[in-house]
Amino acid sequence: MKVWCKLLYLPPNKDIHMKTIIKIHKEGKYFVAADLVTNVADQGLTEEEALTNLKKGLEEHYQILMELAPKDQKISFLVRLC
Repeated sequence: MKVWCKLLYLPPNKDIHMKTIIKIHKEGKYFVAADLVTNVADQGLTEEEALTNLKKGLEEHYQILMELAPKDQKISFLVRLC
């Protein structure tokens, strides 16, 4: 099992970035990458594929959160871990 901090750039604005803690472990033939902050997880046949899939899942997670946020309020977030 690996646990580390990972810097992720979230489109569409490449200036937005966050650090989070990701745990990777193997389950059967798949590697599972899980973000310990949001509990978003994904899998892949390699560690790299699991991380790529997790990044896409996190992008969608934050996009949905921003869409659900009240439109009449300025919303921003800053996550700094490690």
